[in-house]
Amino acid sequence: MRALGVPAELIEGALAAGPDWRALAQEVRRRKFGPEPPENWSEKARQARFLQYRGFSADHIRSAVSADFDPDSRT
Repeated sequence: MRALGVPAELIEGALAAGPDWRALAQEVRRRKFGPEPPENWSEKARQARFLQYRGFSADHIRSAVSADFDPDSRT
């Protein structure tokens, strides 16, 4: 983008204002599978594959399917 003449401040601002991918992965998982975390390894793998097919990174997927959810985010 800099090669096209876009100011560095504008690039940095756009990147900083981007979506919270962890929260988005959790929301997508919650919409498909419900608020409870996966109960076993095979269910966790199934949910992880679902998110992987939708383009989420391994780090974001791990956070979305982990058992230690924030209880306030279960709405």
